[in-house]
Amino acid sequence: MSASIKDVAARAGVSIATVSRVMNASSLVKGKAREAVLRAARELNYTPHAAARALSTGRSHTIAVLLPDMHGAFFSELIRELDQSAHAHGQRLLVASLHGDLGETARVIGLLHGQVDGVILMAPFIDAPRRLADLPLTVPTVLLNAPEPIRGCPVLSVDNAGGARQVVEHFVSQGYREIAHIEGPDGNFDAAERSRGFREAIEQAGLTALRNIPGDYSEKAGYEAGKRIAGSRRRPHAVFAANDNMAIGCLDALLEAGVRVPQDVAIAGFDDIPVARYTRPPLTTVRSPVAQQGTEAFEWLVRAINRKPDGTIPVQSVHPPLATSLIVRGSSEAGASSRQRSRKNIAKRSAPRSR
Repeated sequence: MSASIKDVAARAGVSIATVSRVMNASSLVKGKAREAVLRAARELNYTPHAAARALSTGRSHTIAVLLPDMHGAFFSELIRELDQSAHAHGQRLLVASLHGDLGETARVIGLLHGQVDGVILMAPFIDAPRRLADLPLTVPTVLLNAPEPIRGCPVLSVDNAGGARQVVEHFVSQGYREIAHIEGPDGNFDAAERSRGFREAIEQAGLTALRNIPGDYSEKAGYEAGKRIAGSRRRPHAVFAANDNMAIGCLDALLEAGVRVPQDVAIAGFDDIPVARYTRPPLTTVRSPVAQQGTEAFEWLVRAINRKPDGTIPVQSVHPPLATSLIVRGSSEAGASSRQRSRKNIAKRSAPRSR
């Protein structure tokens, strides 16, 4: 049977309240009394009960992170950044997946009632404002990638449309004119914004958009799209996939079919997951500011928790979308230059010679 706080108090010769203060790092107990409590706790192998500590302090020192999914390198990177922020603030993370079902949110938050000090909720769903309108927000909450603030909870998002525009502008600058887009899943706000940015950039360049290819962010969807592109009678000059997983799947399918990348078809993705730089050729992609997003979301939440009892976060503190950056690598760079040289040579051969 494990030791109790009463056992520690008896061995140290102090009151239960004194043991509680020492275990909660209170500055009210110092010197010999503190040393006696810590020594007794070590000898008895005493571990404070988390629920009891939360009741006495009003804090669990635990933050819940609710994600739509946890598959893939993007979510691994985000969880790692949030975990580092939690450690820096003396907090623990409790991570849960909603498995793509936004309807699970209310149930999960209900289960966490009284066990966490705050919630970071990623809700990249177009219908999130409607479906979360009646969410029982009993603790401070920060939203990631939602379309808009919900019930006063601020949103920290990424400039997805701007990132997609950067890709198209890069392709156009390299001489590519027929550009295809492998879309993300239906109903996903991030994917919709990337598609919007793609369309706007195509129109701005005076190009005609090719028919978009459906996808769902998975490597398999990208692979199937790549097979479709490789077998088409008129291949696009370049392909923008809505995330790196699909871009890598597409790259595999094209190379498997003997289509050279980037000499025949250029490819770019979105997110800049770690493996993107190690593909052959390395993948051009949009770097999403995952570290900045995780750090700022955590800082907002900690400030709100420290503002208790209401724990609100002013809506005016909502950050404008975080800027992305284009990372140009071999999957678009080399092919572009060779394509331009080829076109210039053709133009020279077809031009009338001067006498």
